[in-house]
Amino acid sequence: MVSMTLSIFNATKTLAPRNNLPAWAAGTNPWPQKVILAVSCVSLALCIVVFWNYFRGGHRKAEKVAVYYTLFAVAFFVFSVVMWGLSAGILQGVKSNSGNKDFWGWSCVDNKRRELFSEDVDYALVCRMQDWALVCCIIQIVLESKTIILYGVVFYRYYSKQRLRKSMDVRDRARSDFYLAQLRSQSEPSACPPNPSAAAENAA
Repeated sequence: MVSMTLSIFNATKTLAPRNNLPAWAAGTNPWPQKVILAVSCVSLALCIVVFWNYFRGGHRKAEKVAVYYTLFAVAFFVFSVVMWGLSAGILQGVKSNSGNKDFWGWSCVDNKRRELFSEDVDYALVCRMQDWALVCCIIQIVLESKTIILYGVVFYRYYSKQRLRKSMDVRDRARSDFYLAQLRSQSEPSACPPNPSAAAENAA
């Protein structure tokens, strides 16, 4: 959707004014849309790398890539949530504070200009796609936030199991040492006490 809106803007930004009304506001720069598109491309690229390794090298090779991806995943998801949040905030903030002079706000205004350029620019379509772009940003934030929580739960369980395993190893080692000590004490010959009658005869 974002790439389509940028394509429409690039194809129509040089249209000549009609009745002294331009197709787009002077100095319109759709950089919020470009940020969203860049974040989307990065997310898609990482997913393609994993799927491509499943296709080329099979499950075993892909699992090796998935390990590195998993290690990088938490940091990436945190970074991605921040970027999606900033992108959504910038997109909404620019629209709210620009007086409808930005790319999104300009396309949503229903006025004489929309009628003059109706054959060349579908402003209503551009407006709806921008609305859905913001909705998709929010959905992405929610999904990746849930993913981060899921990774947190998994890591906590893994850490708990590791601690339990270490404590059980220590317990088993101590139990084994105790049993060995008992076996040694039982196998050693005990010293015989002196005979009192023999000692008395020697004294006499």
